[in-house]
Amino acid sequence: MDEQLIFTTHSTCTVANIHSAAQINLKQCVTDYPNGACLVGNKYLFVAQAKKALINVYNISGANKRESVEQRLPLPETVNCLEVVENPIGESLPVFHLPYLLLASTPSGKLYIWELNSGNLLAVKPMAHYQAITKIQSIMNGRYIVTSGADARVMIWQTIDLVTKEEPKPVHILHDHTLSVTDFCVSNAHASHISAKLFTISDDTTLRCYDLNMDLYKEPKLIATFTFPFALKSIALDPADRACYVGGQQGVFALNLYYKMEALKIVNLINSPNNIYACVEATANEKRSELYSLGQISCPKITTKNATKLACSMDGSFLVVGDVSGSCTIMDIYAKQPVKEVHALASQDTMGSVTSIISTVIATGESDSLLTTEKAQTTQKIPNLQKNIYNRQGLHDIFFQVGESRDDLVLPLDDFESYLDQAASEENAFMQLGGVVTGVKVVKQLEEVAPEVVAESSNDQEVTELKQTVQQLTDAYKELREMHEKLFQEHEELLNKSS
Repeated sequence: MDEQLIFTTHSTCTVANIHSAAQINLKQCVTDYPNGACLVGNKYLFVAQAKKALINVYNISGANKRESVEQRLPLPETVNCLEVVENPIGESLPVFHLPYLLLASTPSGKLYIWELNSGNLLAVKPMAHYQAITKIQSIMNGRYIVTSGADARVMIWQTIDLVTKEEPKPVHILHDHTLSVTDFCVSNAHASHISAKLFTISDDTTLRCYDLNMDLYKEPKLIATFTFPFALKSIALDPADRACYVGGQQGVFALNLYYKMEALKIVNLINSPNNIYACVEATANEKRSELYSLGQISCPKITTKNATKLACSMDGSFLVVGDVSGSCTIMDIYAKQPVKEVHALASQDTMGSVTSIISTVIATGESDSLLTTEKAQTTQKIPNLQKNIYNRQGLHDIFFQVGESRDDLVLPLDDFESYLDQAASEENAFMQLGGVVTGVKVVKQLEEVAPEVVAESSNDQEVTELKQTVQQLTDAYKELREMHEKLFQEHEELLNKSS
């Protein structure tokens, strides 16, 4: 397994691996706005082009991956942020997999919603934000959409409202920030119900944490506020929700949510009575108890780079820092040392700052990475995005490919005989794990024994093990049969009593 790193600058888009030196640049990719790229399905990358009403589609995975543009999707106007809403289709993904919705925003605050499998424009929200939208994210398996804007507001939309209502309205509006909301992240964003924490940062130097648990609160509750001495531009969350990493002009700082005090005392900052903290840079001889009593907490500095985008690795040990020079530095969080630095294959003067970072897990040795080679196959085109709003009346065609069929488990109540056969085959596979034995055997020296004797003893041992396996399966079958007959008899008695 490896992690694929995709980052864009003002004039380039680079695909690299975090744990290896492979790297490649995508051609004809120019984007100006943050969060103007998104991963679509399991193989496509959408990039909103700067000063053009166009989305470039790149195939970065599978047999047809390549550096050049796969497809160009014309738009009604120039967009800045992109996001997709996935459709739950099970564990087996098809080769040509498109999510349910594509969301795009404009610099004026307008929000577009397309159905990707048909290309229909389902809705347009003219004034989703009063100013430019800075980020769009789908949470809770696509049930909700979170948007932030330069108008200092964060909005939570219900996805069903955006695609069905003529004038959709957000279910919640957060307006605690006083300046532009530059970035946000959601913990447990892929859960099936709202029980997450929302972390927002702004140019007003604050990081605010909200509880989104609607079972306890009627609206998101502000539970903690952290102030920094500089404007915050980017944020990343540890996969286990142990820490937040914020970046700006003065560097990248780590905010440990489980704050360690002296004498092995640990304070949960987002659930403590004090909900407003001033963050200061950690020093060598600091006394955290005294700082905490004054409402201050120390945050170690990860790097001094002027960070524009941040991303955390899958295991939380590495932090990807995108800076104003157009390069990404992979930092070891605990050692606070750079592991490697990835530069785009272009001139440093024309790249600009990093605008988007996408980190995904890939399987090495397969065709999940752009950096591998495989025989090309027939390509399928993404439907063109319509410019007129769909009237929502009647049926319409969609392009959809199903995944490979898989053998589901047989439930005992459906077919007991098949269930017994399946249990027997699983037990047999478990017992024959390549000769793995949990016991300890004392092996004698066989140097002086003839090879024929060794082969004969080995065959006898295999026959003995097979007999033991058959006997165990027979005993298990008899036990299950007795249990089935007993339950069936009790079932018949209950039916007779009820009648």
